[in-house]
Amino acid sequence: MGEKYQKLILPLVILLALILRVISLNQSLWLDEAINVLATQKYSFLGMITEYAKGDFHPPGYFIILWVWTHLFGINEIVVRIPSVIFALLTVYIIFLIGRKLYSKNLGYLSALLLAINPLHIFYSQEARMYSFATLAVLINMLLITKLFNKEKLNIIFLILSDVLILSSDYVAYLIFPAQLIFLIITKRRDILKSWFIALFCSFLLGIWWLPIFLSQLNIGAVTSERLPTWKFVVGSFDIKSMPLTFVKFIIGRISLDNKLLYGALLLPICLLFSIILVKGIKFATGFKRALLSIWFIIPIVLASLISLIIPIYNYFRLMFTLPAFILLIGLSLLSIKSKTRYILILAVILIHLFSAGVYLFDPSYQREDWRGLVNFLKLQNNTLTLFESSGTLAPFDYYAKNTVNAKGALKDFPSKDENDVLSILNDQPDIYLVDYLVDISDPKRLVSRKLINLGYELVGTNDFHGVGFIYHYQKIL
Repeated sequence: MGEKYQKLILPLVILLALILRVISLNQSLWLDEAINVLATQKYSFLGMITEYAKGDFHPPGYFIILWVWTHLFGINEIVVRIPSVIFALLTVYIIFLIGRKLYSKNLGYLSALLLAINPLHIFYSQEARMYSFATLAVLINMLLITKLFNKEKLNIIFLILSDVLILSSDYVAYLIFPAQLIFLIITKRRDILKSWFIALFCSFLLGIWWLPIFLSQLNIGAVTSERLPTWKFVVGSFDIKSMPLTFVKFIIGRISLDNKLLYGALLLPICLLFSIILVKGIKFATGFKRALLSIWFIIPIVLASLISLIIPIYNYFRLMFTLPAFILLIGLSLLSIKSKTRYILILAVILIHLFSAGVYLFDPSYQREDWRGLVNFLKLQNNTLTLFESSGTLAPFDYYAKNTVNAKGALKDFPSKDENDVLSILNDQPDIYLVDYLVDISDPKRLVSRKLINLGYELVGTNDFHGVGFIYHYQKIL
């Protein structure tokens, strides 16, 4: 291929990445997104960092970005997700640079393409949360580490700033630092190790102001875990399925099937194919390149697993910053094949990614919680009272309802322990809708439902909204 046409490859790949990330970008906000977005309107810039962040266990970087962005451009589903799309496009560009520096332009192009169409990366590129940002931050940092190993001149200030980006993105992304330390010790590059320590130390000093807020986050997290022991299953707990699930999600993203037998049967050949390709990629890599990619991919996952035995942090999407290493190894393996089989396997990998991404992008049942649909349904119910299994209404409901729906929380506090935790429910309401979102955490004994039945209400209908769960329609028995 001529040099003139080669120059078009990367822009076309980035354009493809953009197209895939704007499809269905206007899907309904889910709980965590809506909490973030409404917080940017409720809190001042300083309050967003010092007050709101205490209850959302993450560093301040994304909160700062989202607050500034929403005050510049306003709020809707598309606008608040654009920063994550931008981070994703930059990530596609930087993985090209890393692939080129490690081996060749071809690895750069192929890795950029595979990341552009990766269904998991697409999903979190469309979310108003920090995971796309964290992936970009780690990738920038790894690009600089790669430059140092290639003996390129690098101002240490850039390494410090890239460390600061990681420290401000997501706590789980910090696991890249022990992975880098292991890598530097194995490769015996003392010159780089010294610069690495200096940069990391300086970045910690620059972030020392965050320590009191971090300690407050820890305290709030400990109290929440004590009050809500089942919350760990929501935020991330580790079990025997966690690592295999991470591998699966890196390949096909968030899609799944209710029929687990069929799901497993379809996944088995796909996972086997990717496993063979991945192992071949690790074997083909040599020297520091093998160590860099393997440790980047493996060590954070292992460390997150071990930590989650004590503190529930493990969730595959929080480990998305290891996805570029996975993709680079896959790309390296595919390019190492000399026969025509190479093109068949490349096509197979591309088709698997594109199919999985297409299912997510065009099938709403694989997308985010449908709070918009729920609110639109409730608006048609003639101001019928809606109850939530919580002490108040929830952020995504508030975002869409904007005080147009008669709704309130049914619990004084949660989790509910006995009937005294259920608020008084007006008996003059002929109809009541009950939203059971997160009911297993807030009202595991279903005390609100029991009280409605005791007050003479009868369950007459059920509606299901994707991700939100069941909405039960109760009617007063005359």
